[in-house]
Amino acid sequence: MNNPKQGKKIIRSTLYLKSKFVQKNGGLYAEEDPDGFLYSLGKYRTKILPQDLPEWFVYGYMYKRHGYMSAKDVRHLLYVPNYTFENHLHKYDMLYISYDEPITPFESGLSGIHYNGYKHVLSGPVLPDFMNAVGQFSDIDTCFIQSEIKRKRNFYEERKHKWLGR
Repeated sequence: MNNPKQGKKIIRSTLYLKSKFVQKNGGLYAEEDPDGFLYSLGKYRTKILPQDLPEWFVYGYMYKRHGYMSAKDVRHLLYVPNYTFENHLHKYDMLYISYDEPITPFESGLSGIHYNGYKHVLSGPVLPDFMNAVGQFSDIDTCFIQSEIKRKRNFYEERKHKWLGR
C-alpha cells in the first residue's frame, strides 16, 4: 500500500537558506549542500528542495546568503527606513517580522533603540517583493509600509539624479 503522505515534504520553518556557514582556513564560508537541499534557519540540513516550498516563500538575499522566507501568517511588521545612506535604496533599511508576538521597542543605553518580539529581519532589494507577498498571503494591513517603501524609493530616485548630474 502506498502512503498518501509519501513524497510530501513537511514545511515547518519560516526560513530556508541555500547554504550554511562553515569554518575553513580561519574564516567563515557559505557552503551549499551538494544535493541542493536547503538549510532550515540557515543551520539545519533538510530534505527540502527549493521546488518543494509553497508559493508564499519569497526568494532573495537575506542573512548574507540566498534563501526563502515565508510571507504567510505574518502578524506584525515594523519597517525602519534609513535615510542616512542615500546611495543605496533598501540596503540599510530594516523590516522586522513576527509571526506571533508584537514587536516592541526598548532603549539600550548608548546604542539607541532596539526591538523585541521579531523572528526575522530583512533588508535590501527583497523588501518590496516580501511586502507584496505578505499582502497576498497574510491577513495584515500592509498599506502603511508599502507607502513608506514607495516614499523611500522616491527619495532615492531624487538623489540618484543629483549624483548622476555631478
